[in-house]
Amino acid sequence: MIFASPMPIEEEKRLYLEGIELFNGHDYFDAHEAWEEIWHHAGGLKKDFYQGMIQAAVALEHYRRSNPKGVVSLHRSYCRRLALVPRVCMGVEMSLFLADMEKILHPVVLADPLPARGEIQLDVSLAPRICLAYDPFENGEAERLGRS
Repeated sequence: MIFASPMPIEEEKRLYLEGIELFNGHDYFDAHEAWEEIWHHAGGLKKDFYQGMIQAAVALEHYRRSNPKGVVSLHRSYCRRLALVPRVCMGVEMSLFLADMEKILHPVVLADPLPARGEIQLDVSLAPRICLAYDPFENGEAERLGRS
């Protein structure tokens, strides 16, 4: 199996924090783009973390675009992926983040029947925010996680 070469840690930090800022500003598509650059170079648990965060951002983008099928599909994907990472990963308290995601996606994910395209609307005032518990680049976690 061939692994991509790791991204320089300074570049990863810049893109990671940029992605968080974009996510918190409700620019989910561009957050996904920033994190995807890192994901292409990541391995191990770090790859799972970034893939799950990308999928969570895209789930919210589908919600914004009123695409309930996309919301449900990405919800399943990011839940599976982020279940693999540590309880606190890259400074993100995963249980809090996942609970906030669940709260906003709950009406769509549990709807039966699933609403039609155009029948859902994301209220960004209720959207989750990512607040880092610590800087994973300062404490070395970002480098360690890349080796796992």
